[in-house]
Amino acid sequence: MILCGPTTNAFCTQNRQEKLRKSVTNDSNASTGMGQPSATMILRTKLRPPAAVQRLISRPRLVELLQRNPRRPLTVVSAPAGYGKTTLVSQWLQDAEVKPAWVQLGDENSELRTFLSYLVAAVQVRFPTACSDTAVLLEAAQLPPSLLLAETLSNDLDSIAEPLVVVLDDYHLISNSGIHELLDKLLLHPPRPLHLVLVTRHDPPISMASLRARGWLTEIHQDDLRFTNAEVNAVLGEMAGVSVSQATLEHLEQQVEGWIVGLHLVGLVIRNQSVPEAFLYGLKGGFQQVYDYLSEQVLTGQPAAMRDCLLQTSVLSRFCPSLVEAVCVSPNDSTDKNTSGEKFIEDAQLANLFVVPLDSQGQWFRYHHLFQDLLRRQLQQCYSPKDIAGVHSRGSVWYESQGLITESIEHALAAEDVVRAAEIIERCRRDEFAADRWYVVERWLSMLPDGVKQQRPKLLLAEASIAICRFQVARIPTIIEQVENLLREQTVEPAVRGELAYLRGFLEYWEGNAQSSQQYLEEAISKISGEKNPIEGEAELMLALALCMGGHEKMAVRGLEDRIDRFGVSENQLFSRLTAGLAFVHSISGDLHRSRLDAQRLKLVANKLRIRNTEAWAYYLQAWGHLHAGELEAATGLFADAAEFRYVLDPRAAVDTLAGLALCQQLRQRENEADETTNLLQRFAQDLNERQYLDLADSLQARIALLRGDSRRALQWARSVNEQAVPSSLFLWLEAPAITQARVLITAGSKRDLATATKSLKAIREASESCRFTCQTIEAAALQSVAFDRQGSTDDAFNSLDEALALAESGGWVRPFLELGPPMTSLLQRAPLENVSIEFVDRLLEAFAETPSAPAHESSGQAKTSIPIVAESGPTVSDGTSSAEPYVETLTQRELETLQMLALRLYDKEIAKALSISVWTVRTHVKHIFEKLHVTGRRQAVLKAEELGLLEKG
Repeated sequence: MILCGPTTNAFCTQNRQEKLRKSVTNDSNASTGMGQPSATMILRTKLRPPAAVQRLISRPRLVELLQRNPRRPLTVVSAPAGYGKTTLVSQWLQDAEVKPAWVQLGDENSELRTFLSYLVAAVQVRFPTACSDTAVLLEAAQLPPSLLLAETLSNDLDSIAEPLVVVLDDYHLISNSGIHELLDKLLLHPPRPLHLVLVTRHDPPISMASLRARGWLTEIHQDDLRFTNAEVNAVLGEMAGVSVSQATLEHLEQQVEGWIVGLHLVGLVIRNQSVPEAFLYGLKGGFQQVYDYLSEQVLTGQPAAMRDCLLQTSVLSRFCPSLVEAVCVSPNDSTDKNTSGEKFIEDAQLANLFVVPLDSQGQWFRYHHLFQDLLRRQLQQCYSPKDIAGVHSRGSVWYESQGLITESIEHALAAEDVVRAAEIIERCRRDEFAADRWYVVERWLSMLPDGVKQQRPKLLLAEASIAICRFQVARIPTIIEQVENLLREQTVEPAVRGELAYLRGFLEYWEGNAQSSQQYLEEAISKISGEKNPIEGEAELMLALALCMGGHEKMAVRGLEDRIDRFGVSENQLFSRLTAGLAFVHSISGDLHRSRLDAQRLKLVANKLRIRNTEAWAYYLQAWGHLHAGELEAATGLFADAAEFRYVLDPRAAVDTLAGLALCQQLRQRENEADETTNLLQRFAQDLNERQYLDLADSLQARIALLRGDSRRALQWARSVNEQAVPSSLFLWLEAPAITQARVLITAGSKRDLATATKSLKAIREASESCRFTCQTIEAAALQSVAFDRQGSTDDAFNSLDEALALAESGGWVRPFLELGPPMTSLLQRAPLENVSIEFVDRLLEAFAETPSAPAHESSGQAKTSIPIVAESGPTVSDGTSSAEPYVETLTQRELETLQMLALRLYDKEIAKALSISVWTVRTHVKHIFEKLHVTGRRQAVLKAEELGLLEKG
C-alpha cells in the first residue's frame, strides 16, 4: 500500500468491463470464482472444450486406450498438427461423460502468472470454491517461488472431493521453463483427484521417463493417431459418398500417412471429381506437396468474396461475427461494408473449411492451425503490405473497443503503427494499475520497440509506477528527470503533471521532507482529482502522512474523515486508501486504541471490497497494536493471519509481519515456533532477493538471540553492521536494525558499546521526533533511559524514562518497556517520575511481576544476560485437583473451536474448511492445544479436555 501503490481489486471502468463481459466472455461473471477478481483478465472462451461437432468417424480403439487407466495422473497426446489430437480427447471426454477443466493455451500463457490464472480459472469452472490459496498467491506483487506455488496448488487440488480431469491443449506453445518445472513438482507427488492431460505437438520437457517408470503415464503418439485404411475409407464415404479399392487406399496412405487433415482435404476435393479413384491415384509427391495442392484446390473453388474474407481473417487468432465485419473489406474498395460476419462463418462451416467453434453459443471460432498457415501464406502472395497493414489496423481498433488490449497492441505493431500501440497503452494503463495488474502494463511496455518509452511522458510515468510496485524506488529519480525534460517541450494534460508531482511527493516523504512532500502531494491531488486516476488514493494517503510528519496530525485526520464522509464506498480504491490513512496516522502517532479501531474498520472495508492487500495490512496493523499493548496472544493470532498473505503484502510489511510473529512467539516462550518463523523469514528474504530484507532477517535473529540471553551471538552481529536511522527504516516498523543494534550494544555494557549505543539512539530519537514517528520515539527514549543508567547518568536516565512514559501512557504502550527487562523494572521503581500517573507505572510493574525470565545461557564460560519473557495473563484451566497437576494455559476461542473439531475426529482439511482457515493454521492451533494441555496426541487432547470440562464427555 504505502510502498507499492495499487490494490489487488479489479477496478476496471464499468463501461470497459461490461463490453468485455458481453462481447468476449459471454459469461455472467468474468471473475474466476468465489466472486473474487482474477489476477489476470480471463478470456473464458479459452476455458471451454471444443463445441460438439458431427463426427466423421468414431475411434473406439483410441478412446479405450485413454479410458483404460483413468487414475494415472498424466496423459500425453503428442503428434504434429492435423492428426486429430484435440478432437480425440474431446470425443473421449464426451463419451465418458466427464466435464473437464479445459484450457486452450496460447503464446501469452507462457507467462507463469497468466498460465496459473487460467489453470485456476478452469478448475473453478468445475469447482467454484477450489484453489482459493493459489488464487491468493496469484495476487502477489511478485510471485512466490515455483516450489511454493506447486505445493499450494497441489494442496488445493488434493482437497477436491471428486476426480478432476485437467486438459491443457496446445501445450507445445509453452516456452517458459518455470512452467515445466512447476508441473514436474506437481506430478512428483500428484494430488489424489488429478488427471492431467497434455495435448501437444511434441513431448513436453518434463520428467516423462520417471512417470513412465512408475506407471503414472498414458501416451498416445503419431503412430497411434494415424488413420487405418478402414478408417480412411469410412471418412471418404462420410464426406464424399465414395468407396475406393484397397489398392487406392494403400496409395493414399503412402501419400498422406494417415493424416486426418489431409484426408479431410481429399474429401472436399473429390466431391467434384468424375472419377475419384483416378484422381486419388494421381496424388503424388508426398505429404506436404499433396497438402499444398489440395489446399489450393479448396481455396480456388471458393467465391472471390469468401476467399477475400478467408485471407483477411487469417491474421486473427480467433474471430466472431462482429470482428469479421470489422476487418473484412474488399481489397479493391475499402468502403465496402456489406460483409456479413454471421453469413461468412455459416458458409465456411457448411463448406467444411476447417472452422473450429470455441463456444456452445456459436459466437467465437478459429481456423485449424494448418489451414490458417496456408491462408496466411496466400495473404502474403495476394495482398500488398499496405493492405495487410490495413487488416491489422482494423483488427486493432476492434480489439481495443472490446477491452482486449493485448491483442489490440499486437495488431497495431503488426501494422507497424508504433504510435498507435503506444497510445493504446497510455489510454489503458490506469485501469490495469487500479486493478493491481501492473505486470500487464509491464508486459505491454516490453512489446514496444526500444526507445519508444523514452519519448513519451505517460509511458515513463507507467514505468515509475511499476518501479514502485516492484519496490525499486531508486529508479524513480532518473525517470522523474526524463519526464521533466520531455515536458519542457511537450504540452500535456494537467493529470500527467499531477502524476509527476505525486512521484516527487512520494520521494520527499521518505527522505523526511514534510513540507515539500505536502506541497507536491497537494499539487498532485488538485490536478488528478475527479480523473478516476488510481494515484489519487495513494496521493491522499501520502498527504495525510506528510501532514502528520509536519506536525499537523489533527488536520490530517480531519481531512481523511471529511473525504470518507463525502465519498463513502462509491469510490472503492479511494475509500480503502482513506481508511488506511487513518490507521497509519494513529499508529505512527502512538494512539494504540484508535489505531486498532481503524485497523478493524479497514478489515471490514477490505472484506467488503475483496481487496487482499488491504486485508493483509489490516491484520498487520491490528497485530501491531496488540503487540505494543502487551496483548501477545491476540497479536500472535493476527500476525499469523497476516503471514498467510505475505506474498500479497508489500515486502517490507511482509518481513515486519514475520518479525512481529517471531517476536510474539519468543516473548511467550515458544522458542521452537519462533525458530520456525525466523527460518521462514530467512527463506522469504532470500526469495525476495533484496539485500535490505536479508539484513532485516539478520537483525531479527540478533534480537531473538538477545531475548534468549545469548548476547554473544547478538553482539557478533551488532558489531559487524553500521546501521543508519532514516525515515524509511523507522516509520512504524517493528524491526528496525538501527534500534536492534543499539539494544544489543546496551546489553553488552562496555564503555565503547554504550557510547556507540547512546550516539545511535540520539540520532534515532532526533529522526523519529523530526518525522513525528511517536511510535519510534517511545522506543528510543525507553532504550536511552537504560543506556544512560548503565553509564551512571542517572538524571539523564530518569528524564528519558519520564519522557518515554509520558508519550506511552495515553496510548497504552507496554511492550517497549517489558522487553527491556530487569533494568527497566529497576528504573521504574527508582525514578521520581513527574509527567506520568502512578497508575500507569503500577500497571507496568504488575506486568513485570507476571513475567517469568528466560534461562541464562552459558557460552565460553560467560553467563549471558537474562532477558524476561512476557506470557499472556488470564485464569488457568483447572478442575480443582492436586497442585501437582501441570499448569494449563487458557485456550483461545479458535483453539477451542479446533478442539471441538478434533472431538469429531475430523481431518485437518475438513477443519480448515469448516473454520475458513488454512491447513497450516489448523496445524498451528493443534500444536498449541497439545502444548497447553500437556499431551502428545489428538485423542489424548480430547480426553484431557473432557476431564477439564472443556468438552462434554461422550
